Amino acid sequence: MTRRLREELSAVHVSPALRQRTIDAVRRKERPYMKRKLSIALVFALIAVLLCAAALAAAGRWGMLDFVGRYRDSYIPEDAGDYVQTDVLVMENEWVTVSIRELYYDGRISRMTADVTPKAENVLLMGEDACMEDLFINLTHEYVVDGDNDMRSICQVILDEGYTDAYVVNVGIIGQDVYMGTMDYILGGDGTLTIYSQEEYAADLPEREVTIHTILMPVEKPFSPESLVSYEDRMELEETLTLRASSYPENGTKGSDAENVFVNTEPAVFDSVGVRVDRLLLEVKPQEIYVTLDYTVLDREKYAKMDGGLWFEFIDPDSDEQSYYEQRLKAGLTGGGSAGPVDGEPDTAVRFTQRETLARNELHDTYTLRAYDSWEKERYEAHTLFMRPATEDDLNEK
Repeated sequence: MTRRLREELSAVHVSPALRQRTIDAVRRKERPYMKRKLSIALVFALIAVLLCAAALAAAGRWGMLDFVGRYRDSYIPEDAGDYVQTDVLVMENEWVTVSIRELYYDGRISRMTADVTPKAENVLLMGEDACMEDLFINLTHEYVVDGDNDMRSICQVILDEGYTDAYVVNVGIIGQDVYMGTMDYILGGDGTLTIYSQEEYAADLPEREVTIHTILMPVEKPFSPESLVSYEDRMELEETLTLRASSYPENGTKGSDAENVFVNTEPAVFDSVGVRVDRLLLEVKPQEIYVTLDYTVLDREKYAKMDGGLWFEFIDPDSDEQSYYEQRLKAGLTGGGSAGPVDGEPDTAVRFTQRETLARNELHDTYTLRAYDSWEKERYEAHTLFMRPATEDDLNEK
């Protein structure tokens, strides 16, 4: 389960049966890939957040910082755009032109925005998780607050507007050791589909050879709510590319890795949940701070009571906010996190690692961690960890 999902469902309690099905799915160890698939109920629940995004869409094409900046807990540094490469490459065939408009890479995360424009009129492009029965406004984000929203399905719009062809489109990065990804998209008024793609890699490398891969899959005709996508008739475009990591923010040049990494001075025992936080490692990147938190189970009985739901929140101990959620430090742009065992299966493992990101302006000398049961929404004790600059030996322990 990603950290963002934990936060957005912070007020929701789940049944033991649903909890177990979720745990079982996670333990199958399939590659996680988060797709933007919003029901209309969720769309209107988040409408206040999307107002800003709608204004951006009206002004011009969305960029990657528009996509990643829509969530209330994320922080975009003022110089975040300085590390974004623009007008990267163009691919085309007889049906579409694909422009890789923006690219960001910091060694571990790649972000990309691509504009896909059909060459013929009356052609509709859809995001890869869209289907004919979905609402058309899920493609365009043209939500109206306190007004009438277009509740037609994609299929109905195709029939009403006289579209002759429709394609499901995906543009992404294929590379070695990719283990997590996210995607989003928006359809512009001129028919251009802007796709945002983010990939996270298992290893941190200053350079990485990847393939930009585009796939178009036609929707079967005659168009109906039951029309499926024909994968067999897909069309593909590929281009190789070398990703080169952006400079680190603190000193302008990469220098020694340890110059931008910090680690805690002493471990901290969280007796109420039966674990000890051994290491907190912070790596400062151009757009955010990567967090690696290693902990050891000391009391299996106490730890087992949370049924795999333990999460450590980074909080402001001086916050006046009454909401637990609002007491948290700002998050980075990656928009997710994970926690899992490093020495066996979840039920028997002793050592675990939690990964997430913090905002780049949340670099501090001390951090207060609070133990949290993300299933039952119960908070436990908090401890403060003191930080110091990391040494090369600390990095070798990663």
